[in-house]
Amino acid sequence: MVKLNKVLKGSVAFLSASLLLAACGNNANSKPAEKTADGKTKISFLSTWQINDVRPPKDETLVGQWLEEQLGIDIDLVTIPGEGVSSKVNSLITSNQLPTVLLTTGDKSDIAGINKLGKQGAFLDLSQHMDKLPNYKKYLEKNNALAQIEDDEKHIYAFTKFFTDENIMYTTPILRKDLLVGSEFEDLSKIKTVDDYTKVLKYLTEKQGSPAFIQRNGYEGFMKRVTPLWNLSHRTYYDYESDSYKHPVEQPQLKQFVEWLKELRKDNVLHPDWAVMKDETWEGLLASNKGSFTVDRMNIIGDNNFDKSFDWQPLVYPEINGKRYLQPKTPYISDSGWVINANAPKEEIDKALEFFNFLYADENQEKLAIGFEGKTFTRENPNTQAGIKWLIQIYGENAGNDKAELLFKHGNQAFTRVQTKLDIEAQPGTFPKVMYDQVDKIKKDLGGFRPDTPVLSFTTEELDVLTKSEAGLNTFFDENIIKFIEGQRDMSEWDSFINEAKSKDLDKVTKVYNDAYKRVKDRMK
Repeated sequence: MVKLNKVLKGSVAFLSASLLLAACGNNANSKPAEKTADGKTKISFLSTWQINDVRPPKDETLVGQWLEEQLGIDIDLVTIPGEGVSSKVNSLITSNQLPTVLLTTGDKSDIAGINKLGKQGAFLDLSQHMDKLPNYKKYLEKNNALAQIEDDEKHIYAFTKFFTDENIMYTTPILRKDLLVGSEFEDLSKIKTVDDYTKVLKYLTEKQGSPAFIQRNGYEGFMKRVTPLWNLSHRTYYDYESDSYKHPVEQPQLKQFVEWLKELRKDNVLHPDWAVMKDETWEGLLASNKGSFTVDRMNIIGDNNFDKSFDWQPLVYPEINGKRYLQPKTPYISDSGWVINANAPKEEIDKALEFFNFLYADENQEKLAIGFEGKTFTRENPNTQAGIKWLIQIYGENAGNDKAELLFKHGNQAFTRVQTKLDIEAQPGTFPKVMYDQVDKIKKDLGGFRPDTPVLSFTTEELDVLTKSEAGLNTFFDENIIKFIEGQRDMSEWDSFINEAKSKDLDKVTKVYNDAYKRVKDRMK
């Protein structure tokens, strides 16, 4: 049984504005930068990625060491699990030790929140430093991203995360086809409807003797990856069909989605830890033949992480009530980014600007994304489009490899979780040919991918409304959705739940989102 407090504990606040600005009040730009014994400028980084394990320090990664050598800096990196973000960041603020760079990828580090704190003096206004960021400027222009990240006064405070390449399908439903050989489900093209999905999942569960459906990264990760199958989310989201923002409680398919998960959970098809499962547990189950369906990364196939007999294959989105929703290029909204502390010493700020400009340089993409040939990868893998084969995986044929000390130890994912175009444009070599075939199928036969989710920027007044109303609405929603799926609340109470949710300032919340979206559309005309 899922414990609600454990599930919701990961939904942390990014930063307390009052604490942050108090710490920033005593401007430190005039202070000298800290130097190492060999004269390198020390740059402090805090990575607040929502992860459940602590990644290795940069000194243990080839890319981390390479960045230091190329830029003449000493990177003081701290990576912390998602559940510790709020307390760690706030402790640094109150002790006046806010780092030079915050790799802000937590739930509340969206562009709107960053812009608000930037306007108040917390983060560096990048629009005043574009002469030092030619690669980033080029990236913004190439991806038509400027209108989505600047505030209403055309200030820029964030380095954006990736904008998805239309030829890459990073996250999709995948299953073990080898377990279906000889069954009525062997031909995956016949798995069309949500009822077909249910039958296949029950078959796989019975065959393996353990729940077939597993997901990682807890409740947040589960909902981000699975809800798009039903054109839903667990937050106010962009509904591409109506070209507007809606909360899931406004959508009629939400009830059917919850009933589907409730049935799978009751029949032990959905893993009992679905809302709390950590990344490493998920990978361990997949590797140990105890999970056969997940909605996740396509490079599970290309990486050859697991036993060679595991034939992972993609599925198309299911038809629901005779309709198949368009598949996202990725279910993640690119609405967060990284920031530079506006009150750091000037020399550290200059070095941080140089660092980010380096990250966005086209010629650096391969090393940042996949490391070094012969050390972290080899170009000898016929199953991938670019012939790249990892040498650093901890499962499957590389389990005994002394280079495989820790998953992702090669560089960027361990170092900063850097995900600009770095992963999306340079990592395709890890994806299998079957993924590109699936992309072609979606484009040609299934109506293509859904439109990209807009990136919004809110006014101070709108943020105040969201601060007062949205957290309560979302907490109420999460708690009750989990209760329904776990059988702790009866479905006969569904209408009452919907009415309760709508009474929690839902109209105010969705109006803020749609007003902000209208401004984005007006700016892009």
